[in-house]
Amino acid sequence: MTLLISCGAPPTPITPTTTPPPAPAAPVTDQVTNRQVEFGYTTEQRITQPFTGNWKVVTVPPWLQVSKNSATTLDLTLRAHRRAVEAHTLTEPVVRGDIVVSWTSKDGVRSGSTTWPVTMTMYEVNGQLAPPATNGRDTATNRWTNSSTPELSNEYIVTYRSSQARDQFARSLRHSADPSDAWSETSAQIELLGPRRALLRTTQAGTLQGLRAHPDVLSVQPNAFMSALETHTPVEPDDQYYPNQWAPRLLGYPAVWRDMTTTPYQRDVVIAVLDTGVRYDHPDLRGALIDAAGGALDLVPRERSDDENGVDSDPTDPDYFGRTGGSHGTHVTGIIAARWGTFSPPCTTCSASGVAGAVYTAPVRVLPIRVIDATGTTTVATTLNGVRYAAGLPVEIEGHTFVNPTPAQVINLSLGGSMSAAAAAPLCEAITEVKRKGVLVFAAAGNTGTPTVHYPAACEDAVAVAAVTLSPSGAPQHAAYSSTFPQVRLSAPGGAGSAAQWNGSTLNGTPFPDDVISTSWDYARDQPNYAGASGTSQATPQVSALAALMLSKGVTRSADDTLARLEATATDVGRVGRDELFGVGMINPAAALGAPAVTHRFGFHVYADDGQTYTVRQRGLSFGAFLPEGNYTLRYGHDSNGNAVYGERGEEIATRSFSLGINQSVVQLGKLICLPAAHQCQ
Repeated sequence: MTLLISCGAPPTPITPTTTPPPAPAAPVTDQVTNRQVEFGYTTEQRITQPFTGNWKVVTVPPWLQVSKNSATTLDLTLRAHRRAVEAHTLTEPVVRGDIVVSWTSKDGVRSGSTTWPVTMTMYEVNGQLAPPATNGRDTATNRWTNSSTPELSNEYIVTYRSSQARDQFARSLRHSADPSDAWSETSAQIELLGPRRALLRTTQAGTLQGLRAHPDVLSVQPNAFMSALETHTPVEPDDQYYPNQWAPRLLGYPAVWRDMTTTPYQRDVVIAVLDTGVRYDHPDLRGALIDAAGGALDLVPRERSDDENGVDSDPTDPDYFGRTGGSHGTHVTGIIAARWGTFSPPCTTCSASGVAGAVYTAPVRVLPIRVIDATGTTTVATTLNGVRYAAGLPVEIEGHTFVNPTPAQVINLSLGGSMSAAAAAPLCEAITEVKRKGVLVFAAAGNTGTPTVHYPAACEDAVAVAAVTLSPSGAPQHAAYSSTFPQVRLSAPGGAGSAAQWNGSTLNGTPFPDDVISTSWDYARDQPNYAGASGTSQATPQVSALAALMLSKGVTRSADDTLARLEATATDVGRVGRDELFGVGMINPAAALGAPAVTHRFGFHVYADDGQTYTVRQRGLSFGAFLPEGNYTLRYGHDSNGNAVYGERGEEIATRSFSLGINQSVVQLGKLICLPAAHQCQ
């Protein structure tokens, strides 16, 4: 007891220290487990799972890239590419797909496949249309309709041989009641219309018969009805393959062709096509080509010639044993000048109407100058001679001097190559020489799809032409193959260069690709045919044809003002302003030629800076689009030439530029206002 008292409170019991057991490791499985992959607005995810067997990814959506990080465990990185989603499928904010992983257990006993649903959210732009609001009490709502079968009139316009005959008729009508006088009728009324015409109101068939039989009467016509028209009727050909020609419609040519029916295009213009030559025996080009007497020339030298003639006055794209394919020069020429209407087909399977060229009734002719051999190649020297000759400058070849009796105002060069500026200098100097003479030279930009510079397109005084094609929305977008470099000046439809089929037409029951269809030649059968092709070679003659039409109509008079107007009226595509994809934009024939409106519609397009085009959805006064990351320009405007491209030059337009990405996933553009009557948007 003494001991206990002296020691004070009893000691605290000591608890032995223990180490907690480690957390259980994730179980190693012998099968790939299910999971849901959700990207949201992000672009990358890493997925890991302990797995002792063999595995591989067998299926992924086209917009997803998969990288395998390990060979011993399931470890992979997923990268979402929103730009790989097909634009026409972007109707919902969330894009869905499946990842399928096949696997086999380590012991080989178990195997199977596992599907991972995967989703990705697109970025979004939205806005509203604000209908213009006005105040006023002096308004009403009217409806005008055009009657295709107006009611019969009792009014007739009578045309006489002279004013004296007209006056004699008027006196007889007003003062004579003699029933034997075919010119007298007490119930008729007459009003004078100018010096030799009168407006007659009558219900008596005998009076009309007597007038029509009278020697002093030239004609008796009903006083026909007309109605108020807001737009002109577009003109389109009925040639067999015109439905497959989406390029003229994209350029608004039906409005231009309508203009040709009422406005003189009367100046003669010559386009020199320096190419592989042309098939003069193609019936769809009959009457459009200048022959040897007019200066047509073959400049391919004898050592590279396929027709064994060397330089001569026959630029026919020749046949030779075993030749296949088509005629490049004939294809280019048909885009410009294929005739409208029917002709006698030269074979039982040949078309009797074919395709329609851009120049329609305008007096524009093609001067074929053969500089490319049948293998598709030429040289700087041969092309240089061709350019100078086409412009009317003398050229000396093999001791002979050649002078073109029909100088061209426009030269088309659907040719080119990658070379140094020094190598191209002689050709560039020739182009400068003919430019000073007042000749426009249009050259294909090239088909590499890269910034590689092509000559002669990159020559200072050449006009480099890039290619556009159709997007799913029907608006123009950059053709992937079209070369991009700073000298690109203009763009035109060149085709997709792929199996894209956004033009909507069919041929022989099969969807027709977005190629440019034109005249060609079947060398295997030695007969004319038609072919689809894509390239800046097809875009360039579209620009050459428009330049010729501008000169023919007289809206421009020289090379300088023609080029200036081509650029001033071009449709700015892609990012705002000139760029290396489109130059200043896609040519706009209706605006360049001052063609009348053929429609009044409003709509949207969204253009990305990389040249792609996206569709804008519209519901009531709201609009929006689901898009990948990037920089964009939305255009809302008017379509007056019927090509469904909204807000071109001369058409009212509202534009908004914006950017989308992980830090700006949704953009609200606010309200857009268009005033159709004022041709103004804001």
